[in-house]
Amino acid sequence: MKRKGKGKTALKAVILVMALVCVCAPLLSPLVFGDSVYEKQQDYDDLRSNIIKSERELSEGKKQAQELQAEITSYERQINDTQVEINLLTEDLNATKERVTQVLAELDDIQLRIVDQNEALMSRLRTMYKQGDASMVAVILGSSSMTELLTNVEMMKRITQSDADLIASLEKQYGEVTEKKDELVALKTELEEKQAELDSKKAALDKDMSTVASLKKQIEKNNAALEASIDAMNKEADALKADILKLQSSGEYSGGVMGWPSRSSKRITDVFGMRLHPILGYYKMHTGIDIGAAKGTDILAAADGTIIRTASSDGYGNYVMIDHGGGVVTLYAHSSKILVRVGDKVKRGDVIALVGSTGRSTGPHIHFEVRINGNYKDPLQYVTPGKF
Repeated sequence: MKRKGKGKTALKAVILVMALVCVCAPLLSPLVFGDSVYEKQQDYDDLRSNIIKSERELSEGKKQAQELQAEITSYERQINDTQVEINLLTEDLNATKERVTQVLAELDDIQLRIVDQNEALMSRLRTMYKQGDASMVAVILGSSSMTELLTNVEMMKRITQSDADLIASLEKQYGEVTEKKDELVALKTELEEKQAELDSKKAALDKDMSTVASLKKQIEKNNAALEASIDAMNKEADALKADILKLQSSGEYSGGVMGWPSRSSKRITDVFGMRLHPILGYYKMHTGIDIGAAKGTDILAAADGTIIRTASSDGYGNYVMIDHGGGVVTLYAHSSKILVRVGDKVKRGDVIALVGSTGRSTGPHIHFEVRINGNYKDPLQYVTPGKF
């Protein structure tokens, strides 16, 4: 009998446990569901933040690559201009070298003629020196008349003067050629120095361009890695989004007509769409609307639904998410205090939190979002300011 009593007691215990499980199951199910959505939504939001950050870095990287390409193009243009200068100088240098060669040949010819003339002149002077005035006496004695005598004397003077003029002319030519030679040598030196300068400039430009090209290559490599990373993160985000949709309640939307999430204010301070972020300072997608309201005033549920997330983040601050069925979710952010818990059922107009300025915020307001199948929608398509 005791054994039978113990059996009945054990049976009662099993029945009691099963009853508790049956009673608690509906309560536990939303909590588990909420935790799963919470974790996956957190992962999704974090991933989206990383994607936005990476896209911003990629945009900056592409901008840098474009700037570097413009710099490379400028270097290439300078190098081409320098090469043109080098080519022109090379032509001038070659022409100068040819002219120097020609002038030196002319100089050699003149010098040979000077030597010949000098030898002839010196020969005549030596003869005249040996004969003394005999040549002049011969001229006088050999003249048949005074007229002939004067003519012969004048001829001898002219011959002597001609030699003197020839010497003077040759000396002048020699001086001019020497001067020209020095000038051409100086020009050649100047051209060679200029070419060396341009060669150095071109080498420096080549080096600078190589450095910039290397930097551009590295940036493009980083950009490619960023693009691959963004693609991978987008793929992961899509998978998370699909998981979140699976975890959301199935069936049709049952929230009814959405109401304005505040009774104290209908003032819209920021609209849905791309905007210059007031804190971050760069253009970023604004995923909802901002409703300016006094701190501590009520935040209302826009429609019937189930609380699937209550949490806090750097961006949203304290926020609440409500699942309305049919893939429709609303979000209320920056609150000072959350008044609901995951799993709570709420009706349209219920107070779910109080207005605050938590997270990335410039003042008390409600950040209100509408998401359909995980996609952000403009809330003003579903709510009317001031209409509850």
